[in-house]
Amino acid sequence: PCRRRLSSMAAGAWPAAAAAARAAARTLGRLVPRTHSHSTAATTNSSPSSPAHTLDDYNRLLAALARDGDGESALRVLRRMRHGSPAACAPTAASYVSAMSALAKAGRAADATALFDDMLAHGVAPDRRAYSLLLHVYSTHLGLPAAGLSVLHWMSGLGVRPSAVDYADLIFSFCRAGQLPDALQLLDEMRELGYPLPPHVYSPILQAHCDAADIPAAEALIAFMRASGGRSGCNPDVVIYNIYIHGLCRVGDFHAVQRVINDSVWNWWVPDAVTYSTYVAGLCRAGYIEDAFRQLDIMVAKGLQLTVVGLNILLDYAAKDVDMWVAKEVMERCEELGFEVDVVTYNTVMEHFSKKMQWLIALRLFTDLLKKPITPDVQTYNILISSLCRAGKFELAKFVFSCNGFVADTVTCNILIHQFYGAGKEGELGFLFSDVDAGKITPDTITYNTLVDCLFRSGRRTEAANLVRHIDGGYPAEPVAHLAFWLVRSGNVREALSLFDDMLVKGVALDAMVFANVIKAFCRKGPGECTDMTQLCSVLDRMLGIG
Repeated sequence: PCRRRLSSMAAGAWPAAAAAARAAARTLGRLVPRTHSHSTAATTNSSPSSPAHTLDDYNRLLAALARDGDGESALRVLRRMRHGSPAACAPTAASYVSAMSALAKAGRAADATALFDDMLAHGVAPDRRAYSLLLHVYSTHLGLPAAGLSVLHWMSGLGVRPSAVDYADLIFSFCRAGQLPDALQLLDEMRELGYPLPPHVYSPILQAHCDAADIPAAEALIAFMRASGGRSGCNPDVVIYNIYIHGLCRVGDFHAVQRVINDSVWNWWVPDAVTYSTYVAGLCRAGYIEDAFRQLDIMVAKGLQLTVVGLNILLDYAAKDVDMWVAKEVMERCEELGFEVDVVTYNTVMEHFSKKMQWLIALRLFTDLLKKPITPDVQTYNILISSLCRAGKFELAKFVFSCNGFVADTVTCNILIHQFYGAGKEGELGFLFSDVDAGKITPDTITYNTLVDCLFRSGRRTEAANLVRHIDGGYPAEPVAHLAFWLVRSGNVREALSLFDDMLVKGVALDAMVFANVIKAFCRKGPGECTDMTQLCSVLDRMLGIG
């Protein structure tokens, strides 16, 4: 039996920030609108008996709303402070900073920048926190490092000294935007102004060098950090070396990786789980599975565990390049050692057993998963359903489809259509089509392509043609291409031409993939091996409207 999905959160499990917001709202009485909008209490806000609220009360509420990311409520509080409160409670720079922060956290970065303009329009002088937040919103949330740099220059021109965090924000943003020279210029400026340069300031620059496969530049940066580390405190740490090792793995220089790890004791850093997981993943992708397992042994000896991502990569490549049974054994052994495994881990191993028609092992893995504090996802169910269908276990596949907690998706639909039609059991698909008709599953292009293929192969040519004529208003390109291929391949060229004529009359242009499939159908033995070149040319002329 399938496990019922547990509720994701207990009813009272609110974030601490939300609790703080509620507490502050209680302090302010009726500041936040109530759900009972017609209550008589709501009309007494301005009565003499209402307690007076201080600026600190409002700012505490705004700070709580900022932590909770409640931008809309923060705007309502600001409006109340401006229009419904004593002048002593007019918004300050701190009030605007909290509201901007709430908007940014709510994904409304553009509104946050607009609120900064509103602050200026109301004659409130921004403080350093306000400028820094505006810079952060431009550079990080909106991905506009040039605008963030303008804010930095604006601050400096007004005599407001930017912080090291402001510079770090901009360096990260310029690196992410692929503007490395601007990032390096800011790094030089930080150095000239005497700012501390901890490793995290260098990390996005190193990442940019590695992403560009510029290993010499990465090595030069690390060498510079080591040389100046005693003076500025920027000795490379494990994060820096992990970025570097990832770059070395991407270019396949595993000798250099091993050298960096071997020299770690002399360079005052200790390889961690991420170091070895990165190394293992790189070896797997390069096809060095045995070397990857040797590194796994070293990790276990050091008391380190592969990250779940590293483990999943190792299992995937082990199943493909060595043996799926080895992958299963490694997963079980890693679980015994306390390694973190997740639903992707199980999906990875189940997928390989499914491809090898080992449906019983896939089912056992699924039942093992249900016994653990891991929730199967839609891919888990799809792998199992596909495996069962390919093994001819259609009733069991239907049972899995109906399990409590499983919400089928379009991939599930496509798997079932393909497998049931292939086995001549399309009459049993009522359980699936009822969900499609009810809007629980939305078919996609692959669904329609699969239906066209299956209908044609099962001898229901007319149904396939009618389906194509009525999908999404009629004649979508890919299903038409599939139908054209089968019509020409089966010798029903006249029906294909009739289909093309109907489309042209209705103003539907023939897509390039339709031409490609017609040519492919005529050239059964491969390119240049057309069975009837004269007929092909005639068909192409008709399709082009020149025949």
